[in-house]
Amino acid sequence: MRSVQDVITMLNAAAETGSGVTVLVEDFVNLTLALDSASNANLTVKVQGSISQDAPTWGSAQSATNQWDYILLKDLEDGSSLDGDVGLALTGTDDHRLFEVNVNGLRWLNLIVTAYVAGAITGKIKPFSE
Repeated sequence: MRSVQDVITMLNAAAETGSGVTVLVEDFVNLTLALDSASNANLTVKVQGSISQDAPTWGSAQSATNQWDYILLKDLEDGSSLDGDVGLALTGTDDHRLFEVNVNGLRWLNLIVTAYVAGAITGKIKPFSE
């Protein structure tokens, strides 16, 4: 039986560097991520995941006591992949994209904006299990 959760907004017109809303995803196998930028966005957004018991401090360095990593994105438009360490880099042109994020085995998920120069980004997820 398929289990679906309502859409969760993790970044809401974020216009600075920093982490979004942390989401507990351990009950889900996959999720769809929608990223929508505005105002000639010049920024990078990345997905972070963790299997730690407690949510990590996403903006702090990775360590044995603050365990997390960047997660690969699969573009639903053409099937290409975006390396988690690279994320989605926008350079002054707005975009509206859908990705699959394999969260199988992860406990926590976060979106983080890095390399911010201008614009805004909204990130929403729809978790599901098959």
